[in-house]
Amino acid sequence: MAIHSRVISIALGILCLASIASAQKGKKQSAPSSMSTAPIIVATVGTEKIDLADVERAFQKNLSRRDTKLSAIPRDTALEFLRLYTNYRLKVQDAKDRGLESDSAVKVDLANNRRLLSETFFYDKAIADQRVDQLSRRRLKELHIGIILCAIADPVSKQWDTAGSRRKAERLITQLNAGSDFVKLARDSSDDKETAANGGMLPWISGGSIIKSVEDEAYALKAGQVSPAPVGSRFGYFIVKVFNEEPRDMVKFRHILLTPKDDRDSISTDLFADTLIAILKLKPAPQAMALRARKIEPSGDAFSDLAKAYSDDKTSASKGGYLGSAYSRSGGMDANGSRLAPGFEEAIYKLKDGEISGRVKTLYGTHIMIRDSTKKPDAFVERDAAKRTYRRLYFEEDKRLVLDSIKKVYGYRWVDQALMAFMGAIDTTKNTQDTTWSRAVTPFLADRTIYEMPRGPIAIGQFTDSLRLRIDMRGYTLNRAGLERAINKIADPLVLAQATAGLEKQYPDFAALMQEFNDGILLFKVEEKEVWSKLRFDTSDARVFYDSTKARWMSEQKYNLTEIYVLSDSAANAIDARIKKGEDISSLAAQYSQREGARDKKGFTSAVSPKTSKLAQKVIPTTKIGTVIGPFAMDAGWSIIRLEGIVPPQQKSFEAALTDLAPAYQDALQKRLTEQWLSVVRVRHPVTYDQIMIDKIWGKATSGKSK
Repeated sequence: MAIHSRVISIALGILCLASIASAQKGKKQSAPSSMSTAPIIVATVGTEKIDLADVERAFQKNLSRRDTKLSAIPRDTALEFLRLYTNYRLKVQDAKDRGLESDSAVKVDLANNRRLLSETFFYDKAIADQRVDQLSRRRLKELHIGIILCAIADPVSKQWDTAGSRRKAERLITQLNAGSDFVKLARDSSDDKETAANGGMLPWISGGSIIKSVEDEAYALKAGQVSPAPVGSRFGYFIVKVFNEEPRDMVKFRHILLTPKDDRDSISTDLFADTLIAILKLKPAPQAMALRARKIEPSGDAFSDLAKAYSDDKTSASKGGYLGSAYSRSGGMDANGSRLAPGFEEAIYKLKDGEISGRVKTLYGTHIMIRDSTKKPDAFVERDAAKRTYRRLYFEEDKRLVLDSIKKVYGYRWVDQALMAFMGAIDTTKNTQDTTWSRAVTPFLADRTIYEMPRGPIAIGQFTDSLRLRIDMRGYTLNRAGLERAINKIADPLVLAQATAGLEKQYPDFAALMQEFNDGILLFKVEEKEVWSKLRFDTSDARVFYDSTKARWMSEQKYNLTEIYVLSDSAANAIDARIKKGEDISSLAAQYSQREGARDKKGFTSAVSPKTSKLAQKVIPTTKIGTVIGPFAMDAGWSIIRLEGIVPPQQKSFEAALTDLAPAYQDALQKRLTEQWLSVVRVRHPVTYDQIMIDKIWGKATSGKSK
C-alpha cells in the first residue's frame, strides 16, 4: 500500500478514536488490565506516592541514560537522585498550594505548551512514528536497483502528457515481463538520460536515499523482481527493478595505491603491486626479513608499513592506508558521505575480514586492499538518522496529506462557485503586496460564503481582509495555489485544535508528558519566587562565606625559571651540550636568548603560573630546584629552562579571591535558600522513604547509614 493511503487511514483512525473518546466523555473508564505492572512505591511526598518507574524515567531523561535501569546503578547514586526527585515533587506541591495553576500568566504558558506539544504528538502518532520506524528498518538493508523513467513532460515538445507517460510505462513493463533486458531497455527508453547512460542502474540505496514513491516500490519488491505497475511521481512514471539486496554492513578497510611514474610504467607498476602482495602473504618471520631488505623496520603490521612506504595516496598513506571512517555502500564514508569508485567498492565487499585483495584497477591506478573489520549499524543511531531524514524530506508533505484528509472528515471545504466568482473578479497574476488587487471585490461578492468550517463560514469579504491585512499572508500569490496556502493558514490551527482535543484520554503517555511540562512551569514559577529572585550578592554575607572556606582560596604554586629561547633546534642542541659541560645557563641566556627583552634579565622570570605559562607546565611535582629541562619546542622555536625556585601557594585576600569566590558563594546561597524553603514545605508535605523497598532494590547500606 502506498504511503499516502496509509497516512490517510491512520489519520482517520485517530479521528475515530477522538470521536469515541468524545462520545464517552463523563463515563467511567474501564479498569486497567490485570496484566499491568503494579507500581513500586519507594517514597511518599505528603499524600503523593513516588513510583520507581517515574523516578527511573526522570533519571533516564535528565542524565541521557535512556537504557539504564535505576535499579542497576550504585545505591548511593540512586538514592541521591531519589532525594533530588522528591525535592522536585516538594516544589511542585508548594506551587499548587500557592494556587499558581490559577495564575493567568501560568495558564497562558500551559495553553501554549499544550498546543505545541499536542501538535507534535499528533503528527508523530499519525505519520512520523510509523514512517521513522519504516525508514529505520530500511536503513539496515541495502538494495541495488535500476529505474526507467517515463517523464510526464515530453523531452522534445515539452508538452505535459500524463496519460501518455503511463501508457509508455505499461508498454515497457509488458516488454520486461516478456523477457526484454532491463539494462538495454533503460538505455534505449528511459527519459532520465543520466541514469539511462548507465543502463538505469543507481548506486546502492537504503532508507531515505531516493524519492519516496521509488523507495517504497523498491522495498516492496524482492531481488530480481520488476514493478508490476507504473510507479507515479511528480516527475512521471517509474519502473523499478531490484537487482540485489544485502544487509547494510559497515566496513573498515585500508589500501595501497600505486600509480605509474616517470621511472615506472603501468606494467612495472603491476609487477611492483604483485611483489607487495607476495610480501603481505608471507608468514611473519620471512615477512619481517622482506621488509628489512627494503629498509623498513617491521612494526607488526606489514600492510601499514608498506602503505606508509609506498602508497601514492598521500592522504591515507600516513595512516597506514586507512581512509578515516567506516563505509557502507548506500551511505558512503561515515565521516562525509563520499563514495568509492564502483570497482573499488565491489572489490572491498568481496573480501572477508582480514583478507587481502589482488590487484584492483580503477581510474586512480592499481590498488591493494585489506578489509579490516565489519559491523552492523547501531539501531539507536540509525533511528536518530531516520528521524532526521524523515523530518527533512517527507514530513511536510505527509503533514499536508493528514490535515487535508481531516478537513474532509470535519467538513472544511471550499464553496466552489463562490471561489470561482472571487478568482474571476480579481487579477490572479498579482499577489497580496499589490495595494489595488481587492478593489474589484464588490459588496455583493463580499457577502458570499467562500469557505465552510464547523465553527462558521468565511465570507469573501473576511477572506479578502485576511489577505490584505495579515502580515503572515503578505506576498501570497492570488492564484489557486496561493489561495490554498492562505486558507490553510486560517483553517489548519482550528483543525489541529479539534483533532488534538482528546489526546490526554487517548494516550496516557501524552497525558504524562503534559503533566511533566505543566509541573515544569509551576516549578519555574515557584522557584523564581523563593530562590532566583533572592540570589543577590551580599558583600557582608560573602565575607562570612569566605571566612568559613578560607582553605579554598589559595593562590596556585608558581615557579622562578631561567629560559634560553632560540629559533632553531640545532642552536638549542648546541647550547644544551654546553650546559651539560658545566657552562652557566644564565650567562648563556644573556648571550643567546632570542626572546624579546630576555637577554637583559639573563632569561630569568619570576612567579610563573602553570595556568598561564607553557614553560611552567614543563615543571612536574618531583622536579628539583636546579634541574634543567629541554630542549623542547616552544612558540615556533626551542626552549631550555632551569627551575630556580618554587613560590608556594599563598592565602588570597577576600578581594583577590572574589573572581573565584563569587560563583561559589552564589551556588552556596542558592542551596541555602532552597533548603530553607523546602524545610518549611516538608512540614506540610512530609517526605518518607520506604526503607524495606529501597533495601530490596539496592541492597542494604554498607556504612550503617540509611536514607
